[in-house]
Amino acid sequence: MGREWGELFEAFMNRATGREAFPFQVRLAVEGLPELLRVPPGSGKTEAAVLPWLWRLLEHPEQSVRESTPGRLVFVLPMRTLVEQVVEKTTGWLRALGLAERVGVHVLMGGEVRDDDAWQLDPFAPAVFVGTQDMVLSRLLMRGYGDARSRWPVPFGLLHSGSQFVFDETQLMGPALATSVQLQALREKLGTALGSSSMWMSATVEPWELVTADRPVPPAAVELTEADREAGLLGKRLSAERRVARLPVPDAAKGYAGAVAAALLERHAPGTRTLAFFNTVSRSVEVAQALSRLLPSDGSGPVVTLVHGQFRPGERRRLVEEVRGGCAGAGRIVVSTQALEAGVDITSRLLFTEVAPWTSVLQRCGRCNRTGDDPGAEVLWAWPPGGTKAAAPYEAADLEASAEALSGWEGAAVTLPQMLDAKVAQQRPEYLHLRRRDLLQLWDTMPDLTGADVEVGQWIRDGEDRTGLVAWRAWPEGRPAEEETSPDREELCPAPLGDLGKLAEEGRLWVLDQVDGLWRRCPKRDVRPGNVYLLDAALGGYRVETGWSSKSRTPVPVVEAVGRPVSGLGDDRRSVADRWVGLAQHGRDTEEELSGLLVSAGPVLDVPQAQRTAALTAARHHDLGKAIDLVQRALARSAGDAVPPGEGPWGKSPGKRLRYERAHFRHELVTALMLLDPVGGLLDGLEEPDLAVYLAAAHHGKVRLSVRSVGEEAEHEPPRLLGVENGDRVGPVETADGRTVPELTLDTSVLFLGGGTGGSWVQRVTTLRDRQDAGPFRVGWLEALVRMADWRASRRYRDEPLGPAGQFPDGTQTEKQGELW
Repeated sequence: MGREWGELFEAFMNRATGREAFPFQVRLAVEGLPELLRVPPGSGKTEAAVLPWLWRLLEHPEQSVRESTPGRLVFVLPMRTLVEQVVEKTTGWLRALGLAERVGVHVLMGGEVRDDDAWQLDPFAPAVFVGTQDMVLSRLLMRGYGDARSRWPVPFGLLHSGSQFVFDETQLMGPALATSVQLQALREKLGTALGSSSMWMSATVEPWELVTADRPVPPAAVELTEADREAGLLGKRLSAERRVARLPVPDAAKGYAGAVAAALLERHAPGTRTLAFFNTVSRSVEVAQALSRLLPSDGSGPVVTLVHGQFRPGERRRLVEEVRGGCAGAGRIVVSTQALEAGVDITSRLLFTEVAPWTSVLQRCGRCNRTGDDPGAEVLWAWPPGGTKAAAPYEAADLEASAEALSGWEGAAVTLPQMLDAKVAQQRPEYLHLRRRDLLQLWDTMPDLTGADVEVGQWIRDGEDRTGLVAWRAWPEGRPAEEETSPDREELCPAPLGDLGKLAEEGRLWVLDQVDGLWRRCPKRDVRPGNVYLLDAALGGYRVETGWSSKSRTPVPVVEAVGRPVSGLGDDRRSVADRWVGLAQHGRDTEEELSGLLVSAGPVLDVPQAQRTAALTAARHHDLGKAIDLVQRALARSAGDAVPPGEGPWGKSPGKRLRYERAHFRHELVTALMLLDPVGGLLDGLEEPDLAVYLAAAHHGKVRLSVRSVGEEAEHEPPRLLGVENGDRVGPVETADGRTVPELTLDTSVLFLGGGTGGSWVQRVTTLRDRQDAGPFRVGWLEALVRMADWRASRRYRDEPLGPAGQFPDGTQTEKQGELW
């Protein structure tokens, strides 16, 4: 049977790529993806991750295999420059296989109007997701970089269940490697709604590096066999040689860039690609500028392309396309950093590298004579200026060990397997490991009393590599407009936190206050990884040619993009529609949508029936709090002259925006208090009443674990909690299932420690979160699904219903998604 399955996959692979599958790729298709894949650079790891998974999901002969294969593949990369290539490759394979309309390809990134909105509306459609460790892990830790706070729980809930994670080039991931292992261990211990697995890929990672407190057994590795080494194309790549030589350069920083640039120009061969790797962005920029000054004025010299990780997406895509393009005429010299160190499928005849840790040297050398077609290939290396005193961002001992290994091959032609077999010492930094208590603490998305959040950057990336996201806007008044939108992802440039801190001290940096929904000057204490910031384009900070440049005062060209309106704590845009919608009708529509989503989850869904029933109850009653007069008055004001077709109560009205009489008001908190009132009887007979209440309260992501007064609410008499007062009255109201809830007097005592019959709000929610048969991942998945059901139902009142993968029936993507959610 294994041979037959292997032959079926080989045919599948040939259709996708136009070439034969390597033996190890066939093994992955037949046996399933392993936990650890260790193969040299250039061996086809991307194909080995995507195509075996896809074949097992859609075309494996055994139904049980198809059903047990996670429906989404999440491809996690260390560098932003690698994302576009994986997306391009995957999209090409899907087109060749005739699956482009069936399988979505999405990029997980920060910013608004993103294509990951569409997949959330149809979460069980087969899909491939590609993102950096920052964007993926921050979402798995419920602190999604570049996302609004209220959206954090959605990708957390969906991605942890039913995903095959692939972590590529793990040697570059720093603390993210251990975090990814711990998250897989915690999913296995705490349980998920749908099974999820992880595969880690690298040429150099050791099994013991994947050992953590909650996963103490090292995984078995799949490696190349003799059959792979004898395969024609792969064998040719593995036997490819490159000659190693040290490049003499000045030790002083002053003459370094010019000397390296002159050497690169002298040794560059016309019609070929030269790659030059530097350990810092600043040195790569200096050498690229030096090269440009040395080029002939008549334009006859090679094209110089600078690529690093601090460009906006549009410029970065253009540069990566140039790098991967042809090298006709005088050829091309590519100057880069770690950004092109791994994952990008390019080759060079001449490669220069500053001495770096051995794993980085190996990856860089894997871009020299990658295909085995250039017998004159050469690797030049040099110490960065200042030697061991200028080792940053690396350790001096690691650079010394690599330099010793390279010196041993001086003048010799070596293959990549020979380099991989070399025993070169490299320090393994100790990182703080994510633990169960940390994950559970992150469940609470309300900031503390000082406005601060639990910082997750320590589990994602090394301190010196952490960045924020910056967009530039044109401001005639020198400050954001009152209705300034959130940036589109095409506007965002990664910027080092150190630079952002200095800009904050100068008063030039702006950040969104997610309570008031207004842009304000950012104090230095609010500079955090993954946050989105605005800068005045007239004051500089970026150059199209060189990327992020905090010292530049040249005005920055603004990227024309349509951002999403910002959302404060009291914002309730989804309560407006193209027509009046009855409260009971919207409850029935949302319950219907959730019922369909639960069916779409498939037969392997591991959620008890009692929890599914609780979720359906939450969907049915989630907007019941809108029956309060305060909301009905706001809906009427929003509608203006539009006359309602009946008496209501209404769930939605035509208009643009609701404005409540009370600041920070949340109708879903009223819903929760109504459900908890025994007089209403809405939870009678329900096995999981607390789950139903929580899911209804959390359907906007703003009433979750901690509920407390905001701003001056505590001083109000009586005190308010998110706009709700003890003693507020609501009802009578007819529910979606035809029952009538009498007038209720809201009791907010449950929201305080020690208050409420049956436990306080925090006690109820933390018990759900900590229960083995519920837990953070199952409850998070149900929370996301209730929200998706609400979003999908809301679509019915604005445009045509969404079809598969967030598309309209004619296949086009929605253009109003940013406006609605």
